[in-house]
Amino acid sequence: MAGALENALTPHALRSIDSATLAEFLRERRWFGEKSQPTFEARIVDVIPVSGEGQRWAVVRIEVTVPDGSVSSYQLPLAVREREMSRAHAPAAVLALVESAVVRGLLFDAIDDPAFRSRIARALSEGEHFPGDGASLRSEKVAKRGPRLSGASHVIGGEQSNSSIVFGDSAIFKLFRRLEGGESPDVEIARYLTAHTDFRHTPELYAVLVVDHDGERTVAGMLSRLVAGAMDGWAHALARARAFTHSDADHEHDPFAFEAKQLGQATAALHRALATPTDDPAFAPHDATAADVARWASAARKSVEQGFDLLARLAPKLDARSSPLAMKLAGRRFEALAKLDAIVHSLGGPAAAGILSRHHGDYHLGQVLRTEHEWMIIDFEGEPTRPLAERRALNSPARDVAGMLRSFAYAAATAASHDEADRERAAQWETMVRAAFLDGYGDTSAPALIAIFELEKLFYELAYELNNRPTWAWIPLTGIEKMLASSVS
Repeated sequence: MAGALENALTPHALRSIDSATLAEFLRERRWFGEKSQPTFEARIVDVIPVSGEGQRWAVVRIEVTVPDGSVSSYQLPLAVREREMSRAHAPAAVLALVESAVVRGLLFDAIDDPAFRSRIARALSEGEHFPGDGASLRSEKVAKRGPRLSGASHVIGGEQSNSSIVFGDSAIFKLFRRLEGGESPDVEIARYLTAHTDFRHTPELYAVLVVDHDGERTVAGMLSRLVAGAMDGWAHALARARAFTHSDADHEHDPFAFEAKQLGQATAALHRALATPTDDPAFAPHDATAADVARWASAARKSVEQGFDLLARLAPKLDARSSPLAMKLAGRRFEALAKLDAIVHSLGGPAAAGILSRHHGDYHLGQVLRTEHEWMIIDFEGEPTRPLAERRALNSPARDVAGMLRSFAYAAATAASHDEADRERAAQWETMVRAAFLDGYGDTSAPALIAIFELEKLFYELAYELNNRPTWAWIPLTGIEKMLASSVS
């Protein structure tokens, strides 16, 4: 690329980057969702210039096409700096080497550039608009008063589908990598809870970053209050489970029993807030129907069938921990389906199924934060693999309850060693925290509905582990064995 280094950020220069270079870069990114595709085409289609304080950047939209013709879009902010200057900041994601007549530089992911992070902070605070070639970028303020985004910033590592930037000790900005036209459930629910309810167990939403393309609005990022000093819910629960498993403490004195009850209370408060009557069609709850119950039963049946199909094929290939359980359960397909039918029958019809409302959609311990005194619920995106319309649809809040119960099971299983005494203690911990969570949640008028969703989740987990982490298959297999041995209430 000839000319000044900044010329590498022009629409012409960026669109000239070939598909192979883009594909190699994307495959190395944790947030890229098409890694499993053997081949794909990638091209930069939109370029939005961003400038300020004598510096320039570009936010691009990359279009990815897989062999079956499906197309996905990804967002990538780009910076270019002299190679020697860049070494000081050590950019983690370099797209290309660029050069002018006198200097060489790096074209890299701009979230690694502190100056770009500061520029985005200013845009979010002031509500700016950036016109571009093919699309434009703008920020929308949600809260009347937001924090001053000054001081140091840093990028949080380890995220799977997005990138997050922390500004000081006051705010966190989530940059959506995969772009989907329409409203983001994460933003939509956070905005609704902030503006229309008194629910305070989720961080306030301050501002939203939006891409406008061909008349379509796409959410590109969200700025929320940072819950300073909070601990990831999964890490916290796992530490509690391990402490209980490897000690002789009794149930009454385990601190997580109280915390699990608090989590149940916070979950119930979330569901009450999302069930508030409203004229907004995206949030207006309504009673469940017989068709809804039939749909849930059908989805659970499909999950059971798929799980047993995989089990029949893969059980003999599993490791020493999973294989005996798998072989023992492989022939119990009809028993599992009969158990599902009995649970559905015990529900007694749609009147007992409650309402349909917005809900979390991907609820587990990794989606909550533990502060010194309370729980905060985050990440309302829903299961990323499901279509956007499905993630925004009304559904039973009992799905969230079932998801958290299964998360407790995973924490207990992970905490236990191969020692039989440890496994028994871990099972006691799981029983204790399940009961405490449900006690805190309070509304267990339809335990059969929770059981339907938990059964579906069990076999979904089984299929996932068999396909992706076969050495973990023993966890859902143990849950399935317990489910088959339990009575239908």
